[in-house]
Amino acid sequence: MEPFDIQYDLFNGAQVRLTHVKVSPDDVAQLVRRLTSAGKQLAWLTVPIYQAHLIACFTEQGFVFHLCHEQELTLVLRIQPDAYAPFAPTHTIGVGGLVLNEAGEVLLIRDRMMRAQGFKLPGGYVDMGEPIQRAAEREVMEETGIRARFTTLVGLIGKYPHQFNKGNLYLVCRLTALSTTIEIQDTAEIEAAVWMPVADYLADASSSRFHRHLVASLTGATGLTPNAFEFDPDPRGTREILLTP
Repeated sequence: MEPFDIQYDLFNGAQVRLTHVKVSPDDVAQLVRRLTSAGKQLAWLTVPIYQAHLIACFTEQGFVFHLCHEQELTLVLRIQPDAYAPFAPTHTIGVGGLVLNEAGEVLLIRDRMMRAQGFKLPGGYVDMGEPIQRAAEREVMEETGIRARFTTLVGLIGKYPHQFNKGNLYLVCRLTALSTTIEIQDTAEIEAAVWMPVADYLADASSSRFHRHLVASLTGATGLTPNAFEFDPDPRGTREILLTP
């Protein structure tokens, strides 16, 4: 039985799957010769974590790291040096929640890394597969105990470099408060949460100039709202939501 299952794609590339638990350096060298003889430009290979001991066999033949998950690593081989391999994990994605109550106060938090200085919008990273709207609602709940419903996407900020030499996309969401009593859920991270008059926050020099700018510029923004368009069902069970003006 062949150690590899090879499926050629429409872009002159190849998807390679391991079919044996053990693979020798000679097997990999033969694979590379086969792909080169077939005139292919690029090969993709995903190695599950239980076969991680084989990675050196592939890197010694020119494969390089490309995508990584907890249980698998995807490598690529550029048979043609200029072959293009789209790189997915270029950014982390964060959300910030802009929540105002009926009194015109903005919801703010102070985390323990801020060393008891100033306030900022509640927010955090979007989990794998999590819709932006749900992430904003979850972060507001975890950090302040306020139940809130997403209404509009009002801001998009791009930053590079960020952690691990990637970019960061920070999405500011306006949410409607469904409750008013603050009760911090994530007490390990969040030190304080408050409702504060917008004017007082904008005048607070101890708070982040960036977050004060967001509150000042986005409080009246109309933004993007959820659209009723239904995407075709995804066999993995994931759901997409379209945002439009």
